[in-house]
Amino acid sequence: MRRLILCADDYGLSASVDGAIVDLLARQRLSATSCMVQGARWPDAAEALRPYLSTAQVGLHFNLTEGLHNDDLPLGQLLGRVASLRVDRRWVAQRLHEQLDLFETHLGRPPAYVDGHQHVHVFPGVRGVFLRVLAQRYPTQRPWLRFTAPLLSPGDQRIKAWVLSVLSVGFAAQAQRAGFTGNHGFAGLYSLSERADFAALMRDWCQRLPDKALIMCHPACGEAVAAVDHGLARQQEYDFLSSDHFSRLLSEQQIGLHPNE
Repeated sequence: MRRLILCADDYGLSASVDGAIVDLLARQRLSATSCMVQGARWPDAAEALRPYLSTAQVGLHFNLTEGLHNDDLPLGQLLGRVASLRVDRRWVAQRLHEQLDLFETHLGRPPAYVDGHQHVHVFPGVRGVFLRVLAQRYPTQRPWLRFTAPLLSPGDQRIKAWVLSVLSVGFAAQAQRAGFTGNHGFAGLYSLSERADFAALMRDWCQRLPDKALIMCHPACGEAVAAVDHGLARQQEYDFLSSDHFSRLLSEQQIGLHPNE
């Protein structure tokens, strides 16, 4: 049986996202969820995760771009600073420590893993600080990290996939030299458009991914889902992941949704 990590990103972002993820955790349709901890929802959202801490891995979705903090930068501005070698490393370290503090305060434990919202953790200029802070903070029991390369499939976003591949060059090797481990392959990148065939994409990823690879997903559901960015696509993700079609796919492909251990 192959073991895949199916990780739902953006937990803590909205009630629609949180409700979908908690429901999928209860159905054992996820391996992990990555938490955004800076919003007002986080204390209550963290409490709702407690029943699943023994059956799924819970990690930090390190954020620099979403606008949850007054110092966040739009993604384009951050990429501009990356390109011009002007990333403020003290800013990165402060934001990471603050978010780790919030995670630990409300869940009572360090994150099982750490990844990045919009993959900021792999960006040159960010990654060195990211690795140093985590190594100093967790010297004996380090969280595992999301490796975004090799990327299995660009989905319907070839340019975005190319940019991510360029930004990811060398990150896994640098992290491994520093004593970190991570997933063995990566998928889940697509347009997050309601016109995308998420079910077909999932079938392709599940058929082709190696053991201990990671698929990221972004489910949401409920009456307020349209108010969330990419809400209709997120609803489609939830509908498929909660369906019998998905459970049959896992059975047919002999896949277990295991945490990365």
